[in-house]
Amino acid sequence: MKKTLSIFVFTCMVSLSLISQAQVTEQRGIASLWKGIGGKLKWNNTDFILFSANGNDAKYLLNGRKFLIDKKTHKCRFEGKTVDGQNLVVLFDFKAGKILRYYNNRKEVAKNSPEAQAAFQKINEQFLKDAALLFLPAFIDQPETKISKVGVKIYNAEKLQSFSFQLKDNNLTGDLLFNAESGYIKQLVDKEGNEYVVNGYKDIGGGLILPTSFHHTHHADRNTSFTTVAAFTDIETDKFESL
Repeated sequence: MKKTLSIFVFTCMVSLSLISQAQVTEQRGIASLWKGIGGKLKWNNTDFILFSANGNDAKYLLNGRKFLIDKKTHKCRFEGKTVDGQNLVVLFDFKAGKILRYYNNRKEVAKNSPEAQAAFQKINEQFLKDAALLFLPAFIDQPETKISKVGVKIYNAEKLQSFSFQLKDNNLTGDLLFNAESGYIKQLVDKEGNEYVVNGYKDIGGGLILPTSFHHTHHADRNTSFTTVAAFTDIETDKFESL
């Protein structure tokens, strides 16, 4: 009986030790990712970000779509062209997922109209997909993000830290490989098995550095690039209020 109890206690101690080690490794990994983009403080101090996106399996919008976001108020301005030639400007709240104003070919259309609601749903979905890649290092350290399977893998003869993750609302789920020293993400494999090599980072201003190139290892048409990414400390408020 005493022997059985001792084995049980020993097993519990080992399990707790392993869990503790995994948590420490996870926190170090998150800290490394923050280092890779210039630090958590720089992210927190950046209020406005403008980016243009190409690819990322966009079926409704053409390449060159632009999003200007205010991280504090959660407002976003979208400018882009649909595959059927409509030039749209859409103002919305990306946290609440609500449309504020909708313009088609410079003419305002009621935001509650079927046209505006249908277009906004597709634009918002694309925004979430694009933001999940561009802001991935920061999104990893969010309360809603789930992390598991923390470990080490060899990729292209390089020793990398790895873990599985799931962002809020399942916007992006997969496995992440990154260099623990530089904090740079090297590979992303999503839940559908799509493999991306992250082969470009850019200083967008103020020392904030974001991943801007995701190269699909098998299908070039699934590549994603952010050709313009810029951070601003101040911007005209009417950008989020009208055309």
